Amino acid sequence: MTFPRKIRNFILRKLSWLLLEAIVFSSRVTISGQEQVVELQNKNLPLIFIFWHRHLLFVIHMFKNSGARPLISLSSDGELVTAVAEEFGMMPIRGSSSKGGARAFLNMVRSVQAEKAQVLITADGPKGPARQIKAGTVQLAAKTGAHVIPISWRGSRVKILEKSWDRFMVPLPFGCIHFAYGQPLQINGTNDKSNLQQAADLLAEKLNQLEASL
Repeated sequence: MTFPRKIRNFILRKLSWLLLEAIVFSSRVTISGQEQVVELQNKNLPLIFIFWHRHLLFVIHMFKNSGARPLISLSSDGELVTAVAEEFGMMPIRGSSSKGGARAFLNMVRSVQAEKAQVLITADGPKGPARQIKAGTVQLAAKTGAHVIPISWRGSRVKILEKSWDRFMVPLPFGCIHFAYGQPLQINGTNDKSNLQQAADLLAEKLNQLEASL
């Protein structure tokens, strides 16, 4: 990373932290479904949280100072997202299906199995297609035996970036934000393509149902 880009990312990460904190501070936040997650955490079980890319911004705030390990691409945009995630007390894993995927997958497996870390995955990210679960998400869940927990949120005051590939959501100040944890799921260990696709379809269905229920 060049020095000017480092300076830019430093400034943007601080501004992002300030703006997001101000937005959330001015909003009424409610949470549902957390009890079942806490129960799994108390048992020290490995957890993988999945969400659609359009919900990324508030998810970062929800997991602040948790030490969670979000998967973030190696792109230049990913550098900024990484900086913001670190500002909120997370420990990103870099990589995607198109670049650095094998190393990132191994890091996630180790984080889930050995560290019992909370892994965060934008299930259709970083570039889509929107609402299509990436194969790596299912493979990680099958290999580690971790519980997969869909998460989503809605806001009464939200700016939707209509020209973005996923219609990215930005919460606005002085509204109501509801964050929801879905029912934990486990994927049976298998490398069969048809079974993996069925699992991916199931996870996509659960994410869409959770979003629609908010």
